[in-house]
Amino acid sequence: MLTVQNIALISDLVRLPKDVLRDVCTNINLPSDGTMEELAERIWTRISKDRHLQDDALEACKGRLFGGKTAICWYTLDTDGQLTGLKKLMVDNLGYNPFEQQKFPHNDDITTTPVLISGAPGNSEGEYFLRFIHKTGVVRNFYGTEMTLRPKTSITTMYVNETTKCLEIRSDPKTADKVAKSFATLINQTIALGQNDIMAPFGHSAEKIADTLGGELFDADAKPEYILANFSEEQAQAVVQILGTLDNYFADDNVTVLQEGLEQAKENFGTEHLAVPFTALILNGLDKIGMGVNGRDLRGLPLYDFLKPYLQPQGGHIKFSMNEDGISTDHTIRVGLKTNSIVFATPATESVIGYVRDRLVNI
Repeated sequence: MLTVQNIALISDLVRLPKDVLRDVCTNINLPSDGTMEELAERIWTRISKDRHLQDDALEACKGRLFGGKTAICWYTLDTDGQLTGLKKLMVDNLGYNPFEQQKFPHNDDITTTPVLISGAPGNSEGEYFLRFIHKTGVVRNFYGTEMTLRPKTSITTMYVNETTKCLEIRSDPKTADKVAKSFATLINQTIALGQNDIMAPFGHSAEKIADTLGGELFDADAKPEYILANFSEEQAQAVVQILGTLDNYFADDNVTVLQEGLEQAKENFGTEHLAVPFTALILNGLDKIGMGVNGRDLRGLPLYDFLKPYLQPQGGHIKFSMNEDGISTDHTIRVGLKTNSIVFATPATESVIGYVRDRLVNI
C-alpha cells in the first residue's frame, strides 16, 4: 500500500519551506546548502526510487506535502448521503489499484481531462488522498533550427473522507470542477456531483466565518448595495460639490457658504434621488470597494461600520491562530464568496486545513 510520502512528487518538494528542505537533507546525510530547487532536486534524486527511504525521509514533513498556499473547494454527491465504498468502486472501475501502484499516462495521452495517477490512505479510517494529473498547456523548446513540444502539466490533490462525507479538492475552482467531474466518472456519478455552498450556513458573511475560526477580518472586498442606473454626470458632480463644500466649511467655518452649496447640490439631485442615502450616492458607480487595516480587525473601525449597511460583501482576508505541536502559529485565508472557495495565503499544513474544514464544512 502506498503512503502519502510515496505519492509525493518533486513538484511538492519544491513548494516546501526552505528550512524544512534543509532538515530533510540533513536527516538523510545530504548537503543542506543551495536554493530551494537545488535542495528539492537533491532530495528527489536520492529518494525517488526507494519507497522505504521516502517514508523515512519525508515522515517529519508529510503533513506539509499536499498543503502550502493553496485554494480549496468542497463538493457533495447527490446520493443517499453515504460515501462508504467509493475507494473500492474506483479500484474496480480502473482495473488496477492506484493505492498500490502509481501510474502516469504517456505524454501523448495527457489531456485537459484530469486522470487519477495514485492514492494513499490518511490517518483515520475511510480517509485518503488522490492525485490527478492534467494538461494545462504546451511548452516549446527551441534549439537551433529545431523546435520540440512537451505538455505542461499540473498535479491536483483530492482529499476524501468517507466517514465524514467530505470531498475536498485543493485547487482553484475552475480546475477543481474538472477534477470533480473526473472523480464522479470514476465512481459512476457522472452528473450528480456539485460544489458545496460552504458560505450558506454563515449567511455568506466573511465576518461570521472569521468568528467561527476565532479570527479577525482584516481586509474586505465589497460592491455598492445601491446601483443607480440613471445617475447623471450632473448628479455625480453634485456629490463631489457636497464633499468639497464640507471641506471648505471645516477650513473657513462659513455656515452661509455651506448652506448655499448644499442647497445647490440638492437641486441638482432632483426629486428622484432625494430619498437615497447620501452615502449610497457617494459609493454609486464603484465596481469594487476594498478596505484593509494592518494588525487589527476591521470591525469596530468607524468608517467600516458606517459603510457596511451600503455594501454587498464579496469576500475578504481572515487571520486566525492555532496551536501546532505546542506552538501558536498565525494563518491567513482568503474567503471567496463568489467563487465559494478558501485560499490559504500562508502555507498550510494538514492540521490547519483540518481545523478550517471541521469548522466550515463538517458542521
